[in-house]
Amino acid sequence: MDLRQLRYFVAVAEEHGFRPASRELYVAQPALSRALHQLELELGVELLERTPRGVQTTEAGHEFLGHARAIIAQAEAARAAMRERAEQRRGLRIGVVAGVLGAGELTAPIVQDFRERHPELHVELAELSFVDQVGPLLAGALDVALVRGPLDDPELELTPLAGEARALLVGATHRLAGADAVSADEVLGEHTLPLGSPDPWSAFWQLDDLRGRPNPLPDAPPATTISAMQLSVAGGNMVVSVPGSMARLAPNPLVHYVALPDAPPSTIAVAHRRSDRRPEVLAFAEQAARTTDRHIDQFLGGTRLQ
Repeated sequence: MDLRQLRYFVAVAEEHGFRPASRELYVAQPALSRALHQLELELGVELLERTPRGVQTTEAGHEFLGHARAIIAQAEAARAAMRERAEQRRGLRIGVVAGVLGAGELTAPIVQDFRERHPELHVELAELSFVDQVGPLLAGALDVALVRGPLDDPELELTPLAGEARALLVGATHRLAGADAVSADEVLGEHTLPLGSPDPWSAFWQLDDLRGRPNPLPDAPPATTISAMQLSVAGGNMVVSVPGSMARLAPNPLVHYVALPDAPPSTIAVAHRRSDRRPEVLAFAEQAARTTDRHIDQFLGGTRLQ
């Protein structure tokens, strides 16, 4: 016996028929009949009978109708109470692109400062894929996110936090693996690892914007995660640019990180829906900016953006 069956029974009893109850419930009449037949079998009594005046409750059905109404009312009261409690315990769902790499060493202090200043809020963190930084925000699955540019969507509002120097991700056997730094112009002829992300974002990290065209390794499958990027590049026949903090936060003996000091920096920002003006959403963006001001020295290769 479940609430669905009880609601079906009450509707049929009150409407005195399966057809009007079916219309009210937006349930096909055969499905309604089957559900109530199963309920009668479970209870071991007949609840309904057809008469010239329509469907009526039997003596047992009349008694059961009172119980059914009470149970449904209790379930609605319980749901309303929990909904009120949930509203009282407001929360914030924060996405972080590529996990801790989202804002490098700034990620932890940004989240910690916000939690300390807003203990009344339940904070949830979720990893956001660089394959789609926009979709979860626009769909409402996340409230705010620490994102990496380039990112331009008219429905999102961005609060810039910091710029970060990029590095070139190469395999441990690549000819540049032993270099400390290299100019972007020197590597534009290298085949690049294709990324399974939106074109403007991929073009930036693949250095297509500097080269003026894409130069992927033919038939190389697009990478969609940090680990996939590292494994793909480990073969030594293609490269891709990455945030400089990856060398510190995602080390891997199969790859090397070579500084790209003259490449345009990567941008880090807080993103949220423009239509979402809730105080906790705006407070997160403001707090993230203040925390970045205080901790920018801990973010190697990072500069504050206004």
